Amino acid sequence: MADQLDAERFVGRTRTLALIGDGISGRSSTRIFHVHGPGGVGKSALLRAVEREARADGRSVVHLDGRLVPPTPDGLAGEVARAAEADLLIIDEADELIPLRFELRQLLRTALSASTAVVLAGRAAPGREWFDAGLDQVSAELVVRPLDNTEGRDLLGRYGVTEAAAVDQLLTWAAGYPLALTVGANLLGAPPEPTPSNGRMGAAATGDGLDDLILARLGGREIADVDPDVLDVACVAPAVDARLLAAVLPGRPTRSGLAQLRALSVSEQLGSRTTLHRLVRSALRSRLKQSDPDRYRTIVLRVAGHLRQRALTEDPMVALELASLIENPEVRLGFDASTSHYADFPRPGDIEDLIAFSDHADTAWFARFRRWCEEQPRQVIAVRRATGELAAMSVICMASEMPAWAADAIETGPFLRHVREHGQFELAAHMHDTIILEDPTDVAACAEVIRVGNAGAMVGAFGTRNPRYMYCTASSWLTFDGTKPLGYEEVAELRRADDERELQTIMSDFGPDGVAGQMYAIVLAEQQAEAPPSDTNPTGLALLDAVRAFHDDAALAASSLAPADGPDAARAAAVRAQVEDALVVAFGDGEADQRLRQAIERTYLDPDGGHGIAQRELHMSRSSFYRHLQKARQQLVDRS
Repeated sequence: MADQLDAERFVGRTRTLALIGDGISGRSSTRIFHVHGPGGVGKSALLRAVEREARADGRSVVHLDGRLVPPTPDGLAGEVARAAEADLLIIDEADELIPLRFELRQLLRTALSASTAVVLAGRAAPGREWFDAGLDQVSAELVVRPLDNTEGRDLLGRYGVTEAAAVDQLLTWAAGYPLALTVGANLLGAPPEPTPSNGRMGAAATGDGLDDLILARLGGREIADVDPDVLDVACVAPAVDARLLAAVLPGRPTRSGLAQLRALSVSEQLGSRTTLHRLVRSALRSRLKQSDPDRYRTIVLRVAGHLRQRALTEDPMVALELASLIENPEVRLGFDASTSHYADFPRPGDIEDLIAFSDHADTAWFARFRRWCEEQPRQVIAVRRATGELAAMSVICMASEMPAWAADAIETGPFLRHVREHGQFELAAHMHDTIILEDPTDVAACAEVIRVGNAGAMVGAFGTRNPRYMYCTASSWLTFDGTKPLGYEEVAELRRADDERELQTIMSDFGPDGVAGQMYAIVLAEQQAEAPPSDTNPTGLALLDAVRAFHDDAALAASSLAPADGPDAARAAAVRAQVEDALVVAFGDGEADQRLRQAIERTYLDPDGGHGIAQRELHMSRSSFYRHLQKARQQLVDRS
């Protein structure tokens, strides 16, 4: 019965199932399939579907769990020997066998029948060793991506969730992860009621319940063992390293916490940096924002400041990470493995897909668009669904890198003349002819296409450039509101027309810091939007800022409490003295006041302290501790 229900609730993965099915049946020469993707993306469900289809075809199947295989060469050999004559060997949780990967590779080559197909599934992509010595001729790498919105709706429908508002909200929250969709569907039970404050699903649907379930399913108890201060930063920042932690947690010892973070099964290494699984990071961020919005805001601002500096001085593409801190969904960029779409360049067959979709294949403007795709493919961004189908195409590039023939095209010629006349040529970028193949009524999918396309432009079209002026040309911008938060306005003098269409151009000046500066300004505006009432004691607020930055000399020296003259170290020391005096005034000798004072001192002032240390010493749950800390901060402000 459980198997039948599992089969009924399985959606998508048609192409992957077909490829593996061809290998099992001998219709293709591929025998080893490396299936990988992040936790919660549906790898285990896919393996169950593979096994069901193989058994339905009369094939013999051996299914191994890498966590249960004895971690020795002999133990591994004994388990693999069970599949010596099987049609299919499935090894789930293959990451557990990475230390034995060379032994496993040898066993698959020598201990199995030549006709046995093997599916290895884990979070990590296969190493180069799996494609050496001729294995590349019989091996395939299959990435399991999140479901697209159509598949997500299908899955929710199979769980009985069909109310439009609930479906849309779950699709946005889950970002295509089957685990998140099923957890949300099971927790809902019935369509959720929007809350009056924000029009989103209430806590019973997407609040603590979903977050806690996701954390329990993906992170388990191991998350609780990580330094809470480091974990709080990791749930806000897209990726962390020692430098970022030092900037966000000045004066705090973080080396041990970073090592704990790297050791998590739900973390991944991005070069020298570490990132959390998208769903775990989202759940932790939501929990932090609800339990202590003041701390959340502080961390966001510090992370943003650090990323801005790196984007301007080291790598302009860090602006992508800066943009991910933006909470406005119309502006926030989406560009990681967890999105339902991904950015690419034009591929064979894309033009044919556009022709089939468009009524304009015979027009002169489409011929020019085709020339861009064929002659300047690195200046065209293709956005694809997780399954690989084309979802959108757009020409986007720096003015200084346009081909000579662009000067004669109606889409680009007037723009090029305009930026030259205004001295913007080296700093201007231009986007035109954005063709979106998604259903225009699927607002979530179209928004995702735009976000991913913008992010792809920053990585692909701009590269190491950081444009200040961004121009966009289309048949009409009058009904598109997504440009307003970025400050776009129409350039009236660039209105033009030919025999085929009328074009309008909008432009935004991102300022001297370019895209990175614009993203930083939006983060600041969003986080400062929750500023305290105007009648709040300004000295108290300055003291609270000094408490948060107690170990940061530069920040304290810039405080309004600091003396006007002297070296930074001396000015910072003067502010620290004021903070310590203010604590004496704000908190009396009673037990309740002393516990409030202890929360502030152990969290912010003590070099070996921090949120996690203070929480444990006060013997409080996380939520109780954050309420206690908030009360302490407010008392400091009120009595200063």
